[in-house]
Order: sequence, then C-alpha cells, then structure tokens
Amino acid sequence: MNKLNLSLILIAITLIASCSGSQTTGQVIQESEPITIGMQVGPASTLLMVAKAKSFFEEEGLNVELKEFTAGKFALQAFLADSIDLAASGEVPVTLASLQGNEFYIITQLVEQTKNEVRVVALRDSNLDTPEKYFAKKRKLATSFGGGPEFYTYNFLKKYDIKDVELISQKPEDMPVALQSKTVDAIAIFEPFAFFAEQKLGDGAITFKDDKLYSELYLLSAKKEWVISNPETAEKILRALTKASDFIQKNPEQSKLILIKYTKLDKSTVDGIWQNFVYRPVLNELLPKYLNEEAQWAKETGKVANDTKIPDFNEIIYTDSLRKVKSQYVTI
Repeated sequence: MNKLNLSLILIAITLIASCSGSQTTGQVIQESEPITIGMQVGPASTLLMVAKAKSFFEEEGLNVELKEFTAGKFALQAFLADSIDLAASGEVPVTLASLQGNEFYIITQLVEQTKNEVRVVALRDSNLDTPEKYFAKKRKLATSFGGGPEFYTYNFLKKYDIKDVELISQKPEDMPVALQSKTVDAIAIFEPFAFFAEQKLGDGAITFKDDKLYSELYLLSAKKEWVISNPETAEKILRALTKASDFIQKNPEQSKLILIKYTKLDKSTVDGIWQNFVYRPVLNELLPKYLNEEAQWAKETGKVANDTKIPDFNEIIYTDSLRKVKSQYVTI
C-alpha cells in the first residue's frame, strides 16, 4: 500500500469518527461518550442516584453523568436549551413546555406514583381541623408556582370549594421557615419541605392530605431525534433504572444511604418520607390523565393563551423502549 492510499484511508477514518462520535441532537452516541442527565437533588431522583451509585449504567456500557439542579424545571430548561441530553422533572413543567411548542419524548416515569408527597401544612387554629373549616376565613397560602405543588393547590382549592385565599409564590426551601414565622398560614409543597415544616412546628401544625387528589409524577425526557438515533442507548438507560428499582425494593436501607449521600438529608428525614414514593420506571395511566388535566388548567389559569392547541400527549409518551425492556411496566 503506497503512502497516498494510506493517507486517504486515515483521513476517511478520522472523518467517520468525528461524525459518529459527535454528541449533538439526532446523532449516534458512542458508548465512551458521556450522557448527561439533569435532575433535581431530591428524593424524587432516587432511581437515577441508585443507578449511578451502584454502577448499573456502567454495567450497560454507558458513561452517564448526573447534572444536579435545585429544581426539576431548571433541569428541563437546560435540556430544552440543548445543554444536557436528558432531563428528570415533574410532569407539570413538561406539560407547560409541550404547550409552548417544544418537542421531545417522555421515555419513562421515575416513580410509579407518590403518596401524599405534595400536601398542605398549616398553622393549627383551635378546632378548625378540616380544609372547609380552616379556609372558611381568608388565609395566606404559599406554594411553588409553575410546578406540581401549584397544580395540587388548584385541585385542593377546587375540591373543597375554597374561594377566599391569597396565593403566594415562594421557593420550596423558604416555606417551612415562612410557616414557622407565621408570615403565611399554610404551605402546599412536596417532600422533604412538607416534612421539614411538620417537624419544625410539631403540634403547632395541621396537615391536610388526600392521596386521591394528586400523585406527582417525575419524568425522564429526551429529544425525539436523540431517541430515534439512539434506540439502544435509551433501552440501556431504562435497563439500568429497572436494576435500580429492583435494588431499592430488595435493599431499602442501602438505597436510603445513597439518597442521603446525594441530598445531605438526615436519616430521620429520609425514613419519614420514604414511604411516600414508589420507585419504579413505568409508563402508567396516570401520566396522560395528568398531562391533559394540566393542559386545561394552564389554559384556565392563563399560563398559556386560551386558544393554545393541546397536543396529543400520547404522541410524546414514547413507549417502545420501555416495552422492549420491561413490557409489564407499560400500562397506558
């Protein structure tokens, strides 16, 4: 082989490698390349944390890097800006992003369901021990706007026909202190902040909860082009999460320690909130139900224009990958 032919072959190999190895939207991901998943550093991300800590991603030949955010909606924003490959977030930010015209796939839930993970914690007021009695007079209720807690609050007020309430937007981490200082009468928030408020106030708090009212779901989203170009990678991620789910079921105490390492929560807090989450990568009937209800809520409350077209959410729930990995986990 002469030098000219050898040079041409080397150039060709270089061009092929540079094209196939580039981690841009729609191109094939090589196993050695990092796959970035954005997540909120909180209990809802436990499946991802366990999969990383126990090397389940590595067992599937993946180099996964978890990017930490203070809220899932910020992870989703980074994902939509192409700063990360996948995003873990609550389903409300996903609904709002879809209504704004963003296109992507939901490839799995990170929890099968949550049980009273979002709830109302209020300052105790004599014998006013039901929502109807407590909110019969005007109250200040703080919640986190733009996410599951606000949607929960909407359903809570609607169910109990509560009209005279002042809604206040606050950061989740600020709410327990606001309640303790009595600058608000009640908060509607997720774990661990609802638990923090209950612990701070003790007998001075009353909690209103209804597990049939709303079960916040946490979703893993990926760009459509990415999933189509990398079907095997998507399946490997889901296999790793399935392994993580199995590990959690068999080893809850070890799993709690992994959650503690990531979140810096104390053991008593993790023990107190653990039963509120069912960690399993599924796509179940709650998902399209909530997405459609949240779309109507977004229009009704002016978060999007009233003439905004509601997408067919079944088209963005991508079931093919999970069906191949664990068909019984798809019940839509």
